[in-house]
Amino acid sequence: MKKILILIISIMISFNSYSNEVIFHEKFYPKEKAKSPVVIALHSSGGYFTVHKAVKPFLNAGFAVYTPDFFSKHNLTKKNRFQTWTKYRKPIEKELIEIVNLIKKDTKIDNKNIFAVGYSNGGYWASFLAAKNYVNAGASYYGVWKWSRTFNGYPAKYFTEKSNPVLALIGMKDTIQKYKRNSDEISFIKKRSSKFKVHFYKNAGHSWDCKRCRKDGYSKTTTEDSFKKTIDFFNNNMK
Repeated sequence: MKKILILIISIMISFNSYSNEVIFHEKFYPKEKAKSPVVIALHSSGGYFTVHKAVKPFLNAGFAVYTPDFFSKHNLTKKNRFQTWTKYRKPIEKELIEIVNLIKKDTKIDNKNIFAVGYSNGGYWASFLAAKNYVNAGASYYGVWKWSRTFNGYPAKYFTEKSNPVLALIGMKDTIQKYKRNSDEISFIKKRSSKFKVHFYKNAGHSWDCKRCRKDGYSKTTTEDSFKKTIDFFNNNMK
């Protein structure tokens, strides 16, 4: 009985220690810069590796980059991705806030200038961080605004007139996050927040900046333009 009790206590300690850890993330810094503004880059439903493409361009633009993995801890994959915004919504909110708090303590970071960019699934979370004022501004690339079966009104519900700026970059030929399905949510957010900005790409689909993605196709022109718009948007919201 005593051995069983010790085992249970050990498991509880182990569980609590794990649950209090900041989720896995990597961090990258631009060369020869004492304190840098930072971008939290948030991956798509394809998994953590999909965000790696974002690192070098932001470093070259003078931003540090943090890349949190918000899937692994909850055993999330492309197959059960809807649970990201339902079952695990509140835990992921908390975990991303912890990343922001960690960044604020990073001596290499200008902690007055924290931004977020998200791709598809990550676009939802970039919107959350900016709408709830955890970052200066957020950019959502072909982001999630609505989904089938278990839709609960988020991320639109995060937005208010007090929200920080968000730039939504939307491809009109997106076959995953179809604008026709999402237009009511986009309109709803515009009414809730005057700092919510939208730019439409007439000929772009989903994952336009992903060379290896087969769905909807890669567009060099859209990739370059969307990145420029993102950098300009972040620079305009520097403190």
